[in-house]
Amino acid sequence: RAAAAAAAAAAAAARTGDLRSARRRRRKDKMSEPVDPRPALEEKCKPSCLKYLKEYEACAERVQAKGEGHCTGQQFDYLHCLDKCVAPKIFKEIK
Repeated sequence: RAAAAAAAAAAAAARTGDLRSARRRRRKDKMSEPVDPRPALEEKCKPSCLKYLKEYEACAERVQAKGEGHCTGQQFDYLHCLDKCVAPKIFKEIK
């Protein structure tokens, strides 16, 4: 009788262990690496900011031809356009 009780207790412990490991696996799956939605959203927003991108590229060509200067203002204008487009969408993506 004692052996049967010990076997039953061992079987119950094994089932409990299986449940715990299954719970750990599910929890680990839920905590997988987060994905940044920003790059995908920026790709979708690029067509609406083409004006600023072309201004930046034209400036970069002029600077390269001259060998001096910078295009910081044009770059900031382009990045501002992307940020303005992405900002309202990004919070819908984050959970």
